[in-house]
Amino acid sequence: MDKEEHFELLRESAAEVQELQDHLQKIRKQEAELQADRVATLEKLKKARKARLTRITAAIEDRVPKAQVARELSMDRTNLYKLLDGNEDAAEATAE
Repeated sequence: MDKEEHFELLRESAAEVQELQDHLQKIRKQEAELQADRVATLEKLKKARKARLTRITAAIEDRVPKAQVARELSMDRTNLYKLLDGNEDAAEATAE
């Protein structure tokens, strides 16, 4: 094999490595975008759950039966009681 053939193989190897590195960089960028989306979505979920709890509390204060509130939310009554007791994490973990 002469010098030019070696150089050609070296260029092919370098191109393959560069292509793979570029692909990995695209993946990293996608992961960063997904992570940012995840964080934003979790924040929206937190706000939505807080609004839901406010509405649940208002309904119960207006004497809507807790069992009926739970049914309307398709939620187990046990989870509703956990939410009302301030144990939102346990109630949401059981519901998911």
